[in-house]
Order: sequence, then structure tokens, then C-alpha cells
Amino acid sequence: MPRSWKRQTDRGVPLSILERASNDVRNQGKSTRSVAKLYGICHVTLHRFCKERKKVEEQGSMELPRVGYHSGKKVFTDEQEKELTEYLMRVKELAYQLAVKHGCKYPKSWDKFSRAGPDWFSAYMKRNPTLSIRSAEATSLARATSFNQHNVAMFFKKFDEVLKRHTLTANDILMRLA
Repeated sequence: MPRSWKRQTDRGVPLSILERASNDVRNQGKSTRSVAKLYGICHVTLHRFCKERKKVEEQGSMELPRVGYHSGKKVFTDEQEKELTEYLMRVKELAYQLAVKHGCKYPKSWDKFSRAGPDWFSAYMKRNPTLSIRSAEATSLARATSFNQHNVAMFFKKFDEVLKRHTLTANDILMRLA
């Protein structure tokens, strides 16, 4: 499967055609379906464009709305993506160093950059699904504030009572966890 997506169809309606068609709907009072049929486009596409154009103009902008297929919103800022990239480069460098140390067979391209390639990294992540590239989530305020001397003392007091009531030993607890 390729790492980068390439468009394979020419589906979609050019912005210029949608603009002319929506002008006909607005200025000449024609129906959306008749104009869509005249221009050879889907009436739903034209309806959506007219609706979005009206919304944009009500907000005071004279720009035309975006059309067609476009990627989703970015999760990280450019600076954060750069930071993540630097971190991942260090992981690939460690993989290269380990391969050299153990005398493993690896592609010659690794020597050129002194790090493992992107194909190796993606395949490694697929083979090890327990690994994930994410940062730890912060502890919730409720959890942090409840971890205090009084609550910890109460826990150990109740724990001691249960141990004495059931005459449990540390070995019994370990056996139950296994």
C-alpha cells in the first residue's frame, strides 16, 4: 500500500462552473435542478454550493467556498509536527545503531543517512501493535487531589483489616494476581 495518496479520478466539479451555475440560480431565479441539468452537474452538489456560498456571504466574506475533496484539519501545529519528526528520527537512528552493533543485514540506504528508513519504521509499528506514538495524558485534577495522606492512610487501614479478617498472606495475594 502506498504511503502517499494520489488522486486517480477526475471526479468533482470545477469551481468556475459551480460559480456560474450558482449565479444563474441566484440572479435569474431558476431552480437548482434545472440549472444543474443545464451545466451537467449533480443538483445536490449545486444546492450545497449555493447554501455554503450564501452562508459565507452572510458572514461578510466575498470569497467562494471551498469545493471538492480536501484533507481534514491538521491535529498538530507546524512546530509540534517538527518536534515529533525529530523524535521519530532519533528512534530510527537507534534502530540503525542496533543493526550495526549486531551485524544485521540492512538496506544500504540506511548507511547514507545513518538511520532506518520510513518503510522499516511503518512495518515495525505494524508488527508491534502494542506500541503507540503518543504522549502521556495528564492526571485528572480529581485523581490528583484525592491522593493525599488521609485517603492513603484510610486505604491501608482497610487493607490491613481485610488481610486480618481472611488471614491472607502476601503469597495468597500474588497467587490471585497471576
